[in-house]
Amino acid sequence: MRRGHTSKRWQALPANDQVEIELTRKLGIDPVVARLLTQRGIVTAEAANDFLNPSLSQLHDPMLMPDAEIACNRLKQALHTREKILVHGDYDGDGVTSAALLTRCLRKLGGQVEVFVPHRKRDGYDMRAPFIEQAKLDDVKLIITTDCGIQRVDEVAQAKQHGIDVIVTDHHTPNADGSLPDAIAVVNPHRHDSRYPFRDLAGVGVAFKLCEALVSCLGHNVDGFYRGYLDLACIGTVTDLMPLVGENRIIVGAGLKALTETKKLGLQALIEVSGYAKKPLDARSIGFGLGPRINSASRVGETQLALDLLLTCDPNEAARMAAALQDLNVERQQLQARILEEALAQVALQDVVEARCLVVSGPGWPGGVIGIVAGKIVDRFHRPCVMIAMDEATGIGRGSARSIPGFSIYDAIHASRAHLLEYGGHAPAAGFSIEADEVAGFAADINQFAVERLSEEDCMPSLQTAMEINPSQMCPGLIEMIASMAPFGIGNPEPLFVSRGVRINGAERMGQDGKHLRLLIAAEGVNSRDQVDAPFWNRGDFADTLQPGSTLDICYKAQINEWNGRRSVQFLIEDIAAPEW
Repeated sequence: MRRGHTSKRWQALPANDQVEIELTRKLGIDPVVARLLTQRGIVTAEAANDFLNPSLSQLHDPMLMPDAEIACNRLKQALHTREKILVHGDYDGDGVTSAALLTRCLRKLGGQVEVFVPHRKRDGYDMRAPFIEQAKLDDVKLIITTDCGIQRVDEVAQAKQHGIDVIVTDHHTPNADGSLPDAIAVVNPHRHDSRYPFRDLAGVGVAFKLCEALVSCLGHNVDGFYRGYLDLACIGTVTDLMPLVGENRIIVGAGLKALTETKKLGLQALIEVSGYAKKPLDARSIGFGLGPRINSASRVGETQLALDLLLTCDPNEAARMAAALQDLNVERQQLQARILEEALAQVALQDVVEARCLVVSGPGWPGGVIGIVAGKIVDRFHRPCVMIAMDEATGIGRGSARSIPGFSIYDAIHASRAHLLEYGGHAPAAGFSIEADEVAGFAADINQFAVERLSEEDCMPSLQTAMEINPSQMCPGLIEMIASMAPFGIGNPEPLFVSRGVRINGAERMGQDGKHLRLLIAAEGVNSRDQVDAPFWNRGDFADTLQPGSTLDICYKAQINEWNGRRSVQFLIEDIAAPEW
Protein backbone atom coordinates (compact mmCIF):
# COMPACT_ATOMS: atom_id res chain seq x y z
CA MET A 1 0.00 0.00 0.00
CA ARG A 2 1.07 3.59 -0.65
CA ARG A 3 3.19 5.00 2.15
CA GLY A 4 1.63 7.79 4.12
CA HIS A 5 -1.95 6.50 3.96
CA THR A 6 -3.55 6.57 7.38
CA SER A 7 -6.68 4.50 7.56
CA LYS A 8 -9.66 5.71 9.55
CA ARG A 9 -10.87 3.79 12.58
CA TRP A 10 -13.29 1.10 11.49
CA GLN A 11 -15.78 0.73 14.30
CA ALA A 12 -18.06 -2.28 14.04
CA LEU A 13 -21.65 -1.62 15.02
CA PRO A 14 -22.99 -4.04 17.64
CA ALA A 15 -24.81 -7.23 16.72
CA ASN A 16 -27.83 -8.81 18.42
CA ASP A 17 -27.65 -12.46 17.45
CA GLN A 18 -30.91 -13.61 19.06
CA VAL A 19 -33.00 -10.83 17.54
CA GLU A 20 -31.34 -11.32 14.15
CA ILE A 21 -32.25 -15.03 14.21
CA GLU A 22 -35.87 -14.16 15.06
CA LEU A 23 -36.15 -11.58 12.28
CA THR A 24 -34.60 -13.96 9.77
CA ARG A 25 -37.05 -16.72 10.74
CA LYS A 26 -40.21 -14.62 10.93
CA LEU A 27 -39.65 -12.46 7.85
CA GLY A 28 -37.68 -14.86 5.65
CA ILE A 29 -34.96 -12.27 5.08
CA ASP A 30 -31.21 -12.70 4.66
CA PRO A 31 -29.30 -12.70 7.97
CA VAL A 32 -27.23 -9.77 6.67
CA VAL A 33 -30.38 -7.68 6.30
CA ALA A 34 -31.54 -8.78 9.75
CA ARG A 35 -28.31 -7.46 11.23
CA LEU A 36 -28.64 -4.15 9.39
CA LEU A 37 -32.14 -3.77 10.81
CA THR A 38 -31.10 -4.41 14.41
CA GLN A 39 -28.26 -1.93 14.05
CA ARG A 40 -30.95 0.65 13.25
CA GLY A 41 -32.84 -0.17 16.43
CA ILE A 42 -35.45 -2.26 14.62
CA VAL A 43 -35.94 -5.34 16.78
CA THR A 44 -39.49 -6.59 16.15
CA ALA A 45 -40.94 -8.27 13.10
CA GLU A 46 -43.69 -5.64 12.92
CA ALA A 47 -41.24 -2.74 12.98
CA ALA A 48 -39.00 -4.49 10.45
CA ASN A 49 -41.93 -5.12 8.12
CA ASP A 50 -42.94 -1.45 8.34
CA PHE A 51 -39.37 -0.38 7.63
CA LEU A 52 -38.92 -2.66 4.64
CA ASN A 53 -42.37 -1.81 3.27
CA PRO A 54 -42.86 1.91 3.96
CA SER A 55 -46.29 3.28 3.13
CA LEU A 56 -48.02 6.64 3.30
CA SER A 57 -50.59 4.93 5.50
CA GLN A 58 -47.89 4.88 8.21
CA LEU A 59 -47.85 8.69 8.40
CA HIS A 60 -49.17 10.08 11.68
CA ASP A 61 -52.43 11.96 12.07
CA PRO A 62 -51.54 15.60 11.29
CA MET A 63 -54.10 16.78 13.84
CA LEU A 64 -51.73 15.57 16.56
CA MET A 65 -49.42 18.45 15.61
CA PRO A 66 -49.62 21.28 18.17
CA ASP A 67 -52.27 23.87 17.24
CA ALA A 68 -53.04 22.11 13.95
CA GLU A 69 -56.78 22.33 14.47
CA ILE A 70 -56.61 26.02 15.43
CA ALA A 71 -54.47 26.77 12.37
CA CYS A 72 -56.85 24.87 10.07
CA ASN A 73 -59.87 26.75 11.42
CA ARG A 74 -58.16 30.12 10.88
CA LEU A 75 -57.08 29.13 7.37
CA LYS A 76 -60.60 27.95 6.51
CA GLN A 77 -61.88 31.35 7.60
CA ALA A 78 -59.30 33.13 5.44
CA LEU A 79 -60.19 30.98 2.44
CA HIS A 80 -63.91 31.54 2.92
CA THR A 81 -63.70 35.33 3.28
CA ARG A 82 -60.96 35.74 0.63
CA GLU A 83 -58.63 37.44 3.08
CA LYS A 84 -55.16 38.30 1.86
CA ILE A 85 -52.74 35.63 3.12
CA LEU A 86 -48.98 36.22 3.16
CA VAL A 87 -46.58 33.27 3.36
CA HIS A 88 -43.12 33.99 4.84
CA GLY A 89 -40.47 31.39 4.04
CA ASP A 90 -36.73 31.17 4.54
CA TYR A 91 -33.87 31.52 2.07
CA ASP A 92 -32.52 27.95 2.17
CA GLY A 93 -33.79 24.91 0.30
CA ASP A 94 -36.11 23.90 3.13
CA GLY A 95 -37.56 27.39 3.46
CA VAL A 96 -38.05 27.84 -0.28
CA THR A 97 -39.67 24.44 -0.86
CA SER A 98 -41.96 24.87 2.15
CA ALA A 99 -42.97 28.37 0.98
CA ALA A 100 -43.73 26.96 -2.48
CA LEU A 101 -45.69 24.07 -1.00
CA LEU A 102 -47.86 26.30 1.20
CA THR A 103 -48.42 28.83 -1.58
CA ARG A 104 -49.35 26.24 -4.19
CA CYS A 105 -51.67 24.37 -1.81
CA LEU A 106 -53.48 27.46 -0.48
CA ARG A 107 -53.92 28.88 -3.97
CA LYS A 108 -55.25 25.51 -5.14
CA LEU A 109 -57.82 25.73 -2.34
CA GLY A 110 -58.89 29.16 -3.57
CA GLY A 111 -56.78 31.35 -1.30
CA GLN A 112 -55.62 34.87 -2.13
CA VAL A 113 -51.97 34.23 -1.38
CA GLU A 114 -48.77 36.21 -1.72
CA VAL A 115 -45.38 34.83 -0.73
CA PHE A 116 -42.10 36.29 0.52
CA VAL A 117 -38.69 34.69 0.88
CA PRO A 118 -35.88 36.86 2.29
CA HIS A 119 -32.63 37.84 0.65
CA ARG A 120 -29.89 36.39 2.80
CA LYS A 121 -27.93 39.62 3.27
CA ARG A 122 -30.47 42.36 2.57
CA ASP A 123 -33.32 40.96 4.67
CA GLY A 124 -31.56 38.64 7.09
CA TYR A 125 -32.85 35.44 8.61
CA ASP A 126 -36.44 35.01 9.80
CA MET A 127 -39.38 37.40 10.02
CA ARG A 128 -38.38 41.03 10.67
CA ALA A 129 -40.11 44.28 11.61
CA PRO A 130 -39.95 45.87 8.10
CA PHE A 131 -41.79 42.82 6.73
CA ILE A 132 -44.60 43.35 9.24
CA GLU A 133 -44.89 47.03 8.37
CA GLN A 134 -45.10 46.24 4.66
CA ALA A 135 -47.75 43.61 5.35
CA LYS A 136 -49.84 46.27 7.11
CA LEU A 137 -49.53 48.61 4.12
CA ASP A 138 -50.57 45.75 1.80
CA ASP A 139 -53.70 45.07 3.88
CA VAL A 140 -52.59 41.55 4.80
CA LYS A 141 -54.91 39.86 7.31
CA LEU A 142 -53.04 36.62 7.93
CA ILE A 143 -49.32 35.77 7.89
CA ILE A 144 -48.21 32.15 7.91
CA THR A 145 -44.52 31.45 8.47
CA THR A 146 -42.75 28.33 7.36
CA ASP A 147 -39.32 27.11 8.44
CA CYS A 148 -39.06 30.20 10.65
CA GLY A 149 -40.87 32.28 13.25
CA ILE A 150 -40.60 30.19 16.42
CA GLN A 151 -38.43 32.80 18.18
CA ARG A 152 -39.94 35.99 16.69
CA VAL A 153 -41.90 37.04 19.77
CA ASP A 154 -41.61 40.79 19.16
CA GLU A 155 -42.49 40.61 15.48
CA VAL A 156 -45.61 38.52 16.14
CA ALA A 157 -46.66 41.03 18.80
CA GLN A 158 -46.07 43.84 16.29
CA ALA A 159 -48.31 42.10 13.75
CA LYS A 160 -51.00 41.62 16.38
CA GLN A 161 -50.95 45.36 17.14
CA HIS A 162 -51.65 45.98 13.46
CA GLY A 163 -54.58 43.56 13.47
CA ILE A 164 -52.70 40.89 11.53
CA ASP A 165 -53.04 37.28 12.68
CA VAL A 166 -49.97 35.04 12.52
CA ILE A 167 -49.71 31.27 12.19
CA VAL A 168 -46.18 30.06 12.90
CA THR A 169 -45.12 26.78 11.32
CA ASP A 170 -41.53 25.87 12.13
CA HIS A 171 -39.28 23.01 13.14
CA HIS A 172 -36.52 24.96 14.88
CA THR A 173 -35.98 24.81 18.62
CA PRO A 174 -38.24 27.13 20.65
CA ASN A 175 -36.78 29.53 23.21
CA ALA A 176 -35.04 27.71 26.03
CA ASP A 177 -37.55 28.98 28.60
CA GLY A 178 -40.40 27.45 26.62
CA SER A 179 -41.96 30.79 25.70
CA LEU A 180 -43.72 30.95 22.34
CA PRO A 181 -44.78 33.83 20.11
CA ASP A 182 -48.33 35.04 20.86
CA ALA A 183 -49.60 33.76 17.51
CA ILE A 184 -53.01 32.39 16.58
CA ALA A 185 -51.28 29.02 16.26
CA VAL A 186 -47.74 27.73 16.70
CA VAL A 187 -47.36 24.50 14.75
CA ASN A 188 -44.03 22.97 15.75
CA PRO A 189 -43.34 19.37 16.83
CA HIS A 190 -40.53 20.63 19.09
CA ARG A 191 -42.91 22.43 21.40
CA HIS A 192 -42.53 21.20 24.97
CA ASP A 193 -46.22 20.25 25.04
CA SER A 194 -46.21 18.51 21.66
CA ARG A 195 -47.95 15.13 21.43
CA TYR A 196 -46.79 14.54 17.88
CA PRO A 197 -45.00 11.16 17.65
CA PHE A 198 -42.21 12.31 15.30
CA ARG A 199 -40.18 15.40 16.13
CA ASP A 200 -37.59 15.50 13.36
CA LEU A 201 -39.63 16.87 10.46
CA ALA A 202 -38.05 19.53 8.27
CA GLY A 203 -39.76 22.89 7.95
CA VAL A 204 -41.29 21.62 4.72
CA GLY A 205 -42.44 18.53 6.58
CA VAL A 206 -44.35 20.66 9.10
CA ALA A 207 -45.91 22.66 6.26
CA PHE A 208 -46.77 19.40 4.49
CA LYS A 209 -48.53 18.02 7.57
CA LEU A 210 -50.50 21.23 8.14
CA CYS A 211 -51.65 21.30 4.51
CA GLU A 212 -52.58 17.62 4.78
CA ALA A 213 -54.72 18.47 7.82
CA LEU A 214 -56.34 21.41 6.03
CA VAL A 215 -57.10 19.42 2.89
CA SER A 216 -58.68 16.69 5.00
CA CYS A 217 -60.74 19.22 7.02
CA LEU A 218 -62.11 20.67 3.80
CA GLY A 219 -63.20 17.22 2.65
CA HIS A 220 -60.75 16.86 -0.22
CA ASN A 221 -58.89 13.72 -1.29
CA VAL A 222 -55.69 13.38 0.70
CA ASP A 223 -54.23 10.95 -1.84
CA GLY A 224 -54.42 13.69 -4.46
CA PHE A 225 -52.67 16.05 -2.06
CA TYR A 226 -49.87 13.51 -1.59
CA ARG A 227 -49.38 13.16 -5.34
CA GLY A 228 -49.19 16.91 -5.76
CA TYR A 229 -46.83 17.88 -2.95
CA LEU A 230 -44.57 14.99 -1.94
CA ASP A 231 -41.99 16.12 -4.51
CA LEU A 232 -41.44 19.45 -2.72
CA ALA A 233 -41.54 17.83 0.72
CA CYS A 234 -38.89 15.34 -0.37
CA ILE A 235 -36.47 18.00 -1.67
CA GLY A 236 -36.74 20.22 1.41
CA THR A 237 -36.28 17.31 3.80
CA VAL A 238 -33.09 16.10 2.13
CA THR A 239 -31.56 19.55 1.59
CA ASP A 240 -32.07 20.44 5.26
CA LEU A 241 -30.13 17.31 6.29
CA MET A 242 -32.96 15.83 8.32
CA PRO A 243 -32.57 12.25 9.56
CA LEU A 244 -34.08 9.83 7.06
CA VAL A 245 -35.98 7.83 9.65
CA GLY A 246 -39.65 7.60 10.59
CA GLU A 247 -41.90 9.96 8.66
CA ASN A 248 -38.96 11.58 6.89
CA ARG A 249 -37.99 8.28 5.32
CA ILE A 250 -41.57 7.72 4.15
CA ILE A 251 -41.85 11.27 2.76
CA VAL A 252 -38.53 11.06 0.94
CA GLY A 253 -39.09 7.53 -0.38
CA ALA A 254 -42.53 8.41 -1.78
CA GLY A 255 -41.30 11.85 -2.82
CA LEU A 256 -38.53 10.42 -4.99
CA LYS A 257 -41.15 8.47 -6.92
CA ALA A 258 -43.31 11.59 -7.18
CA LEU A 259 -40.33 13.56 -8.51
CA THR A 260 -39.91 11.18 -11.44
CA GLU A 261 -43.51 11.93 -12.43
CA THR A 262 -43.74 15.57 -11.33
CA LYS A 263 -45.96 17.90 -13.31
CA LYS A 264 -44.20 20.99 -11.94
CA LEU A 265 -42.41 22.54 -14.88
CA GLY A 266 -39.75 24.12 -12.71
CA LEU A 267 -38.79 20.78 -11.17
CA GLN A 268 -38.73 19.15 -14.59
CA ALA A 269 -36.32 21.83 -15.81
CA LEU A 270 -34.22 21.56 -12.65
CA ILE A 271 -33.90 17.81 -13.03
CA GLU A 272 -32.83 18.36 -16.65
CA VAL A 273 -30.04 20.88 -15.92
CA SER A 274 -28.86 18.79 -12.97
CA GLY A 275 -28.20 15.87 -15.31
CA TYR A 276 -30.80 13.48 -13.88
CA ALA A 277 -33.39 13.49 -16.66
CA LYS A 278 -32.45 9.95 -17.68
CA LYS A 279 -31.06 8.69 -14.39
CA PRO A 280 -32.78 7.21 -11.34
CA LEU A 281 -33.31 9.70 -8.56
CA ASP A 282 -32.22 8.98 -5.00
CA ALA A 283 -31.49 11.08 -1.93
CA ARG A 284 -27.96 11.69 -3.16
CA SER A 285 -29.37 13.13 -6.41
CA ILE A 286 -31.12 15.77 -4.34
CA GLY A 287 -28.29 16.35 -1.89
CA PHE A 288 -25.66 16.83 -4.58
CA GLY A 289 -27.75 17.79 -7.62
CA LEU A 290 -31.09 19.50 -7.18
CA GLY A 291 -30.53 20.89 -3.68
CA PRO A 292 -27.30 22.82 -4.33
CA ARG A 293 -28.86 24.52 -7.36
CA ILE A 294 -31.90 25.63 -5.36
CA ASN A 295 -29.66 26.85 -2.56
CA SER A 296 -27.33 28.69 -4.95
CA ALA A 297 -30.05 31.33 -5.46
CA SER A 298 -29.68 32.64 -1.92
CA ARG A 299 -25.99 31.87 -1.55
CA VAL A 300 -24.82 34.07 -4.43
CA GLY A 301 -27.99 35.61 -5.89
CA GLU A 302 -31.67 36.27 -5.19
CA THR A 303 -33.70 33.68 -3.26
CA GLN A 304 -36.73 34.72 -5.28
CA LEU A 305 -35.32 33.00 -8.36
CA ALA A 306 -35.54 29.57 -6.74
CA LEU A 307 -39.05 30.24 -5.45
CA ASP A 308 -40.23 31.47 -8.84
CA LEU A 309 -38.86 28.30 -10.45
CA LEU A 310 -40.92 26.15 -8.07
CA LEU A 311 -44.08 28.16 -8.75
CA THR A 312 -43.92 28.80 -12.50
CA CYS A 313 -46.39 27.37 -14.99
CA ASP A 314 -44.50 28.68 -18.03
CA PRO A 315 -42.16 26.13 -19.68
CA ASN A 316 -39.94 28.81 -21.22
CA GLU A 317 -39.55 30.59 -17.90
CA ALA A 318 -38.84 27.27 -16.19
CA ALA A 319 -36.01 26.52 -18.61
CA ARG A 320 -34.60 30.04 -18.28
CA MET A 321 -34.64 30.02 -14.48
CA ALA A 322 -33.18 26.53 -14.23
CA ALA A 323 -30.31 27.61 -16.48
CA ALA A 324 -29.77 30.69 -14.31
CA LEU A 325 -29.58 28.49 -11.20
CA GLN A 326 -27.06 26.30 -12.99
CA ASP A 327 -24.86 29.35 -13.63
CA LEU A 328 -25.22 30.50 -10.02
CA ASN A 329 -24.22 27.06 -8.81
CA VAL A 330 -21.00 27.22 -10.82
CA GLU A 331 -20.29 30.63 -9.32
CA ARG A 332 -21.01 29.25 -5.86
CA GLN A 333 -18.54 26.40 -6.40
CA GLN A 334 -15.80 28.85 -7.39
CA LEU A 335 -16.45 31.06 -4.35
CA GLN A 336 -16.53 28.02 -2.12
CA ALA A 337 -13.14 26.82 -3.35
CA ARG A 338 -11.55 30.22 -2.67
CA ILE A 339 -13.02 30.58 0.82
CA LEU A 340 -12.09 27.03 1.75
CA GLU A 341 -8.48 27.80 0.88
CA GLU A 342 -8.54 30.95 3.04
CA ALA A 343 -10.21 29.14 5.93
CA LEU A 344 -7.73 26.27 5.83
CA ALA A 345 -4.91 28.81 6.04
CA GLN A 346 -6.42 30.00 9.34
CA VAL A 347 -6.91 26.46 10.60
CA ALA A 348 -3.23 25.79 9.90
CA LEU A 349 -2.36 28.46 12.49
CA GLN A 350 -4.37 26.69 15.19
CA ASP A 351 -3.42 23.71 17.30
CA VAL A 352 -5.85 21.33 15.66
CA VAL A 353 -4.94 18.54 18.07
CA GLU A 354 -5.91 20.62 21.13
CA ALA A 355 -8.83 22.50 19.57
CA ARG A 356 -12.15 20.70 19.88
CA CYS A 357 -14.12 23.30 17.93
CA LEU A 358 -12.48 25.20 15.08
CA VAL A 359 -13.51 28.87 14.75
CA VAL A 360 -12.42 30.90 11.73
CA SER A 361 -13.57 34.29 10.47
CA GLY A 362 -12.91 36.53 7.51
CA PRO A 363 -14.05 39.80 5.97
CA GLY A 364 -15.97 39.73 2.73
CA TRP A 365 -16.91 36.07 2.89
CA PRO A 366 -20.41 35.56 1.46
CA GLY A 367 -22.66 34.37 4.27
CA GLY A 368 -24.35 31.96 1.88
CA VAL A 369 -21.23 29.88 1.32
CA ILE A 370 -19.63 29.61 4.74
CA GLY A 371 -21.94 26.83 5.93
CA ILE A 372 -20.83 24.57 3.10
CA VAL A 373 -17.18 25.36 3.78
CA ALA A 374 -17.66 24.69 7.50
CA GLY A 375 -19.02 21.26 6.57
CA LYS A 376 -15.96 20.53 4.44
CA ILE A 377 -13.65 21.49 7.30
CA VAL A 378 -15.61 19.18 9.61
CA ASP A 379 -15.15 16.37 7.09
CA ARG A 380 -11.41 17.03 6.92
CA PHE A 381 -10.63 17.44 10.63
CA HIS A 382 -13.55 15.58 12.22
CA ARG A 383 -14.42 18.23 14.78
CA PRO A 384 -17.08 20.96 14.90
CA CYS A 385 -16.37 24.08 12.88
CA VAL A 386 -17.76 27.61 13.13
CA MET A 387 -17.19 30.06 10.27
CA ILE A 388 -17.95 33.75 10.68
CA ALA A 389 -18.39 36.12 7.74
CA MET A 390 -17.57 39.63 8.96
CA ASP A 391 -19.13 42.75 7.46
CA GLU A 392 -16.49 45.43 7.89
CA ALA A 393 -18.98 48.24 7.27
CA THR A 394 -21.29 47.23 10.13
CA GLY A 395 -18.89 45.34 12.38
CA ILE A 396 -21.40 42.48 12.50
CA GLY A 397 -20.58 38.90 11.60
CA ARG A 398 -22.87 36.12 10.44
CA GLY A 399 -21.82 32.74 11.74
CA SER A 400 -22.58 29.30 10.37
CA ALA A 401 -21.67 26.14 12.26
CA ARG A 402 -21.54 22.44 11.46
CA SER A 403 -20.91 19.53 13.80
CA ILE A 404 -19.98 15.87 14.10
CA PRO A 405 -22.36 13.11 15.23
CA GLY A 406 -22.99 13.09 18.95
CA PHE A 407 -22.20 16.77 19.54
CA SER A 408 -24.98 19.37 19.40
CA ILE A 409 -23.58 22.56 17.92
CA TYR A 410 -26.85 24.28 18.84
CA ASP A 411 -26.25 23.46 22.52
CA ALA A 412 -22.67 24.72 22.22
CA ILE A 413 -23.82 28.00 20.70
CA HIS A 414 -26.59 28.33 23.28
CA ALA A 415 -24.02 27.93 26.05
CA SER A 416 -21.96 30.76 24.45
CA ARG A 417 -24.97 33.01 23.80
CA ALA A 418 -23.68 35.85 26.01
CA HIS A 419 -21.47 36.86 23.07
CA LEU A 420 -24.21 36.72 20.44
CA LEU A 421 -26.87 39.03 19.08
CA GLU A 422 -29.13 36.16 18.02
CA TYR A 423 -28.86 32.48 17.16
CA GLY A 424 -30.84 29.40 16.15
CA GLY A 425 -30.57 26.00 14.57
CA HIS A 426 -30.36 22.26 15.27
CA ALA A 427 -27.87 19.77 16.70
CA PRO A 428 -25.92 19.29 13.41
CA ALA A 429 -26.09 22.85 12.09
CA ALA A 430 -26.77 26.32 13.47
CA GLY A 431 -26.31 30.01 12.74
CA PHE A 432 -25.92 33.27 14.62
CA SER A 433 -24.94 36.92 14.43
CA ILE A 434 -22.14 38.51 16.47
CA GLU A 435 -20.30 41.79 16.92
CA ALA A 436 -16.64 41.82 15.89
CA ASP A 437 -15.25 42.47 19.36
CA GLU A 438 -17.09 39.43 20.75
CA VAL A 439 -15.56 36.89 18.35
CA ALA A 440 -12.49 36.07 20.45
CA GLY A 441 -14.52 35.51 23.61
CA PHE A 442 -17.06 33.44 21.73
CA ALA A 443 -14.30 31.27 20.22
CA ALA A 444 -12.79 30.63 23.64
CA ASP A 445 -16.12 29.78 25.25
CA ILE A 446 -17.41 27.45 22.55
CA ASN A 447 -14.07 25.65 22.38
CA GLN A 448 -14.11 25.17 26.17
CA PHE A 449 -17.64 23.79 25.92
CA ALA A 450 -16.41 21.33 23.28
CA VAL A 451 -13.28 20.40 25.25
CA GLU A 452 -15.48 19.36 28.18
CA ARG A 453 -17.62 17.10 25.98
CA LEU A 454 -15.39 15.78 23.21
CA SER A 455 -12.47 13.47 23.84
CA GLU A 456 -9.47 13.14 21.57
CA GLU A 457 -10.94 9.85 20.37
CA ASP A 458 -14.24 11.56 19.51
CA CYS A 459 -12.29 13.79 17.13
CA MET A 460 -10.57 10.97 15.30
CA PRO A 461 -12.08 10.16 11.87
CA SER A 462 -13.95 6.89 11.98
CA LEU A 463 -16.26 4.75 9.89
CA GLN A 464 -19.18 2.86 11.40
CA THR A 465 -19.13 -0.56 9.76
CA ALA A 466 -22.00 -3.03 9.64
CA MET A 467 -20.10 -6.31 9.57
CA GLU A 468 -17.23 -8.29 8.12
CA ILE A 469 -18.20 -10.35 5.12
CA ASN A 470 -16.64 -12.46 2.39
CA PRO A 471 -16.92 -10.53 -0.90
CA SER A 472 -18.23 -13.70 -2.57
CA GLN A 473 -21.43 -13.34 -0.50
CA MET A 474 -22.25 -10.04 -2.21
CA CYS A 475 -24.53 -11.42 -4.87
CA PRO A 476 -27.02 -9.19 -6.73
CA GLY A 477 -29.96 -10.57 -4.73
CA LEU A 478 -28.45 -9.57 -1.40
CA ILE A 479 -27.45 -6.14 -2.67
CA GLU A 480 -31.00 -5.53 -3.92
CA MET A 481 -32.36 -6.45 -0.47
CA ILE A 482 -29.94 -3.98 1.09
CA ALA A 483 -31.05 -1.34 -1.41
CA SER A 484 -34.64 -1.80 -0.19
CA MET A 485 -33.54 -0.08 3.03
CA ALA A 486 -33.07 3.19 1.11
CA PRO A 487 -33.43 6.13 0.97
CA PHE A 488 -30.07 6.39 2.68
CA GLY A 489 -28.84 9.49 4.45
CA ILE A 490 -28.42 10.95 7.92
CA GLY A 491 -29.94 8.60 10.47
CA ASN A 492 -30.16 5.77 7.92
CA PRO A 493 -26.68 5.54 6.41
CA GLU A 494 -25.87 3.23 3.56
CA PRO A 495 -24.17 0.25 5.25
CA LEU A 496 -20.43 -0.17 5.10
CA PHE A 497 -18.96 -3.66 4.90
CA VAL A 498 -15.47 -4.90 5.65
CA SER A 499 -13.69 -7.66 3.76
CA ARG A 500 -10.23 -8.66 4.93
CA GLY A 501 -7.31 -10.03 3.01
CA VAL A 502 -8.96 -9.63 -0.40
CA ARG A 503 -6.80 -10.22 -3.45
CA ILE A 504 -6.19 -7.34 -5.87
CA ASN A 505 -6.40 -8.53 -9.46
CA GLY A 506 -5.69 -5.10 -10.90
CA ALA A 507 -5.36 -1.38 -10.13
CA GLU A 508 -5.54 1.46 -12.62
CA ARG A 509 -6.26 5.16 -12.81
CA MET A 510 -9.55 6.38 -14.22
CA GLY A 511 -11.48 9.61 -14.70
CA GLN A 512 -10.26 13.06 -15.67
CA ASP A 513 -6.52 13.41 -15.09
CA GLY A 514 -6.50 9.92 -13.60
CA LYS A 515 -7.60 11.25 -10.21
CA HIS A 516 -9.68 8.17 -9.33
CA LEU A 517 -8.67 4.56 -8.75
CA ARG A 518 -10.29 1.45 -10.20
CA LEU A 519 -9.54 -1.75 -8.33
CA LEU A 520 -10.41 -5.25 -9.47
CA ILE A 521 -11.27 -7.31 -6.38
CA ALA A 522 -11.30 -11.11 -6.45
CA ALA A 523 -14.79 -12.39 -5.52
CA GLU A 524 -15.38 -15.99 -6.48
CA GLY A 525 -18.85 -16.78 -7.77
CA VAL A 526 -20.19 -13.23 -7.86
CA ASN A 527 -20.05 -13.20 -11.67
CA SER A 528 -18.47 -15.05 -14.56
CA ARG A 529 -15.21 -13.14 -14.07
CA ASP A 530 -14.98 -13.95 -10.34
CA GLN A 531 -14.06 -10.34 -9.66
CA VAL A 532 -15.71 -7.03 -8.84
CA ASP A 533 -14.98 -3.49 -10.01
CA ALA A 534 -14.23 -1.29 -7.00
CA PRO A 535 -13.81 2.48 -7.56
CA PHE A 536 -11.93 4.49 -4.93
CA TRP A 537 -12.68 8.16 -5.59
CA ASN A 538 -9.84 10.71 -5.56
CA ARG A 539 -7.18 8.06 -4.85
CA GLY A 540 -5.67 7.52 -8.28
CA ASP A 541 -2.27 7.93 -6.62
CA PHE A 542 -2.56 4.36 -5.31
CA ALA A 543 -2.52 2.89 -8.82
CA ASP A 544 1.27 2.72 -9.02
CA THR A 545 1.78 1.04 -5.64
CA LEU A 546 -1.00 -1.57 -5.39
CA GLN A 547 0.36 -4.58 -7.19
CA PRO A 548 -1.79 -7.36 -8.71
CA GLY A 549 -1.71 -10.38 -6.43
CA SER A 550 -1.32 -8.28 -3.26
CA THR A 551 -3.96 -8.30 -0.54
CA LEU A 552 -5.86 -5.56 1.28
CA ASP A 553 -8.52 -5.03 3.89
CA ILE A 554 -11.27 -2.94 2.33
CA CYS A 555 -14.20 -0.97 3.72
CA TYR A 556 -16.91 -0.39 1.11
CA LYS A 557 -20.52 0.01 0.03
CA ALA A 558 -21.98 -2.73 -2.16
CA GLN A 559 -24.16 -1.58 -5.07
CA ILE A 560 -25.54 -2.65 -8.42
CA ASN A 561 -24.01 -0.59 -11.22
CA GLU A 562 -26.16 -0.09 -14.32
CA TRP A 563 -24.40 0.97 -17.50
CA ASN A 564 -25.63 0.64 -21.07
CA GLY A 565 -28.27 -1.83 -19.99
CA ARG A 566 -25.74 -4.02 -18.16
CA ARG A 567 -26.08 -4.63 -14.41
CA SER A 568 -23.09 -5.66 -12.35
CA VAL A 569 -21.97 -5.80 -8.73
CA GLN A 570 -19.76 -2.90 -7.70
CA PHE A 571 -17.94 -2.05 -4.47
CA LEU A 572 -17.53 1.65 -3.69
CA ILE A 573 -14.36 1.80 -1.60
CA GLU A 574 -14.46 4.10 1.43
CA ASP A 575 -11.10 3.14 2.95
CA ILE A 576 -8.33 0.55 2.71
CA ALA A 577 -5.85 -0.84 5.21
CA ALA A 578 -2.96 -3.24 5.34
CA PRO A 579 -4.23 -6.78 5.97
CA GLU A 580 -4.66 -7.91 9.57
CA TRP A 581 -2.90 -11.17 10.21
